[in-house]
Amino acid sequence: MRIAAVLLFLLPIVQASAQESLETKLVVTQEGRETGQEEFTLKQGRGRGAPGSTLTAVSRYPATNPMLKVAATLERTPEFALAKFQLDVEGPNGTTVILAAGSGARLIVRTVAKGSEAGRELPGGPDVVLLDEAVYSLYTSVADLATPAGKFLTGVFPRTSRRVSFVARREAGGGTGATRVTLSGDINGTLATDTKGRLQRLEFPGSGILVTRAQD
Repeated sequence: MRIAAVLLFLLPIVQASAQESLETKLVVTQEGRETGQEEFTLKQGRGRGAPGSTLTAVSRYPATNPMLKVAATLERTPEFALAKFQLDVEGPNGTTVILAAGSGARLIVRTVAKGSEAGRELPGGPDVVLLDEAVYSLYTSVADLATPAGKFLTGVFPRTSRRVSFVARREAGGGTGATRVTLSGDINGTLATDTKGRLQRLEFPGSGILVTRAQD
């Protein structure tokens, strides 16, 4: 009953993220060729005035006349625990809504598409981060959890059911307040956030993917 209650609470909250004014734009390239763009806003506070943070993002592939459009919402508590996760995926086959919520050591995921609905339960916990192959601003949560000694994390990609293990090691920011993190393991790369914790750059050399802040 507890799992059902959590999912029933999440389901009606379908964000109209695409209609919001998002403050930061990212450009996604692979092997030097632009493949898509992403816009996101990271702010303090959650729904109903609760403390924590809210990340709202919209990505489009390609940026003009997209074949794939993904709207994401990630709410976390002040301790960086998952409060709410939602993906609205628009593609050639219609729209799919993916919802996730944490319940102790469990991660509850529900997928709703036209004419179908499915739920599953996965291992969760404080070292699990929710990611997506098309929404790179979600790596903000990785930067928050990274430590100088290296933090062992598990990444879960609810849309594709991919699960990875990696270490996030935070490097010195030179006193600027910015953060640089090295990723190693099933995910290899580097990421950087600005003084407000917003993703500024993300690079995966193995796949040739580079995500950078668009110039104003």
